[in-house]
Amino acid sequence: MILITRREIWHRNKLLIVSAITILVLFFPTGFVHELGHILICTSNGYDYVFSIADLALNVHCSASPQPILLYFALGGIFGMIASVSLFLSKKVRSNPGIFIGVSVTAFDHFLKSIFETFTHSAYLSNPNLSIYMSVLSVFFMLGLFVFFSKRAKRKTAEMI
Repeated sequence: MILITRREIWHRNKLLIVSAITILVLFFPTGFVHELGHILICTSNGYDYVFSIADLALNVHCSASPQPILLYFALGGIFGMIASVSLFLSKKVRSNPGIFIGVSVTAFDHFLKSIFETFTHSAYLSNPNLSIYMSVLSVFFMLGLFVFFSKRAKRKTAEMI
């Protein structure tokens, strides 16, 4: 029987584990900044809003339909992208592949949200399957970065030998 220690599991999956933890840590802070984008347009129109957290989802409901409506839907994702991408200013984020992947996936997720919320807002609001499709795209993006950085690490190891 082959026993695998926790240390071996960590070394084999370090990149994936750090990426997943980074995404989880950034979920609510970047989500809150995302919702601030919607709040900005809602309040600039003089409307009231309700901010809620339900089923691990952050939501803003504006009391009326703010104008321009496309900007209302787009600005959430744009704010989320800005919050995520601004983390690349930190050398720690740029130098740690796991954190880099997590931040990149978070920024990509907000990019997808800005596109889908803006151009398919009625379907986005009424169809929960759309968020599943966006999540699948983000997972594929994460796996692509994971493969890229894994191959890069193997090349560097081979060069050192």
